[in-house]
Amino acid sequence: MGETMRVFARGWAGFGVGLVALFAATTTAMAQVDVRMIGFGGANNLVTWIAMEKGFFEKENLKVTLDVTPGSREQIADMMAGKYQFATTSFDNIVAYTEGEGRDNLPGFDIVAIMGAHSGFNSVVVRPEINSYADIKGKALAVDSPKSGYATMMYEIIRRKTDMVQDKDYQILQVGGTGARVKALKDGTAVIAAISSPDDQLMKAAGFRILGDAAVEIGAYQGSAYAVRRSWAVANEATVLGYVRATVAATEWLVANRKGAVEVLRARVKGLDEATAGIIYDGLLSPGGMNRRGALNLKGIDTVLALRKQAGSKVGEAARYIDTSYYQKAVGK
Repeated sequence: MGETMRVFARGWAGFGVGLVALFAATTTAMAQVDVRMIGFGGANNLVTWIAMEKGFFEKENLKVTLDVTPGSREQIADMMAGKYQFATTSFDNIVAYTEGEGRDNLPGFDIVAIMGAHSGFNSVVVRPEINSYADIKGKALAVDSPKSGYATMMYEIIRRKTDMVQDKDYQILQVGGTGARVKALKDGTAVIAAISSPDDQLMKAAGFRILGDAAVEIGAYQGSAYAVRRSWAVANEATVLGYVRATVAATEWLVANRKGAVEVLRARVKGLDEATAGIIYDGLLSPGGMNRRGALNLKGIDTVLALRKQAGSKVGEAARYIDTSYYQKAVGK
């Protein structure tokens, strides 16, 4: 072969290698799956923010966006309408809607919890003039929904502290998510509510009072959970498994990287000083904080069901509301 032909062959070989690399990169980009997620505002989103910013979702070929819902009613409706594939929502919401006790009757409801987000990461916050639980008598408790969210948890905490009963000794004010409950406390239409971080710490700095940590008061509790529709998950198992792996990796990164996690939190929550961000981070690692490695708190699930039953609501076996098979496949446990 002449020198000219050898140069020509080497050129074609190089072109071929470049073409293969370009095709591989294009294929990888094309394989990325768009995933839409909806949750409530607050620091309980830190795991998801970390998974987005530190490349854990990208590693699983997922492009995840996270929107904030004004309340559980809108969130559940949007999930059932197919606008979102994943949600972080109160486990209690899933139970309520499964049993037809949500704010709307949604035919074909099949949303289940596949992972745990946190075990009741809420503070009991009251207006400045309220000094104790006894002071709420004759006044209003702000809730997302009377039969779901953290309402039943708050009823039990108040009962344990005072023996007062909802709708008899104090009123229930249905307002919506954390933002709406904060507003109700600020404008005085309610005097007590369950408030998540960072809003609880910001309200404390503004003169409101924290009466207690909900998880400490109630014990083992499954607060927020990562949820999907059963029907969608069956048809998109690979996406669900990738989402689980990325979320588990993000929880582990959060535990091992306090400084980095605080930086992500402050970048996402504007106006949050480092000291307050540190308090929130420590709260996430407390008993009522995030579920380690995203595992569902099975004992906490039993507590949720017991409280609903005590409040006169319909409940079934835990298997009606959860599906741990995806977690087990993804993590090998």
